[in-house]
Amino acid sequence: MDVRQLEFFIAVAEESSFTRAAERSFVSQPGLSASIRSLERELGTQLFTRGRQGASLTSPGAAFRPRAERILEQVREAQRAVIGDEPGRAELRIGAEQCLGGAVDIVDILTSFAGEHPAADLEFVQDVSSRLAPMLDEGRLDVALIAAPAGSVPVHDSLLLRREPFVALSHTDVPYTSLADLQDVRTVDFGDTWEARRVLDEALAAAGVTRRTMVEANDVHMLVDLVTRGFGISMVPESIAAKQVAQHLVHTPLADAPEWEVHLATCSDPSPSARAFASMFVPQAEIVSFRGDLAVQP
Repeated sequence: MDVRQLEFFIAVAEESSFTRAAERSFVSQPGLSASIRSLERELGTQLFTRGRQGASLTSPGAAFRPRAERILEQVREAQRAVIGDEPGRAELRIGAEQCLGGAVDIVDILTSFAGEHPAADLEFVQDVSSRLAPMLDEGRLDVALIAAPAGSVPVHDSLLLRREPFVALSHTDVPYTSLADLQDVRTVDFGDTWEARRVLDEALAAAGVTRRTMVEANDVHMLVDLVTRGFGISMVPESIAAKQVAQHLVHTPLADAPEWEVHLATCSDPSPSARAFASMFVPQAEIVSFRGDLAVQP
């Protein structure tokens, strides 16, 4: 039994999916599955029930989980004890909504921060906002980029970085001017765990509109390919529509299109590293709305 096996086990338990756990852990799914099977052989019991609906803990798996979490926390404490003796060394756990389009260049931010803070140990998780917010609350993340419906506050300590409308993506010009025009229109949507999908569903429900969702895509490239081939239209945030892969499509603004916001959020007691990371976003903020420990005057 090794630490990586335990990390994979916890990832699958939290995600209820081997696929999402592999994406979160930056490993291939076959590699993660093989690691879990090895752990099960070592323990002599099955930890997960596998099925088409995902993965769920067995009774032995549920009993093993808190113990695995304690072991990992002890490992982290040991790491912190050693790291704490090295001046300037720090750990920063960062999360980001899985598709922010061009709203935030997370790759550029991570690269710049790593260059300015070479002694910092960075962990990065890409996931849907509905799972990132609890990870902040539980202290499993220090800082996260979270998307939310316009006007909402995803977590207490947050900075509003960007607000943007949704636009209709299509392969040819369309006559749509409002959400009502989407009644019974065939669409290509993100999966129902994506924050962009949740914002759109809420807006259409409020407008009394029922569209024909024919395909759910969990990949921007597949969504764009389907729209490109005329399968249907898609309603996406403006910055996603602006991605290079979608620039050849027709972008149609709707008068009453919903808006979403991208927030920078921290845990309740941000570390100096988390504050340093947050400070990199201040010049980029189009709308400044600091709260709590992030209070800074624009």
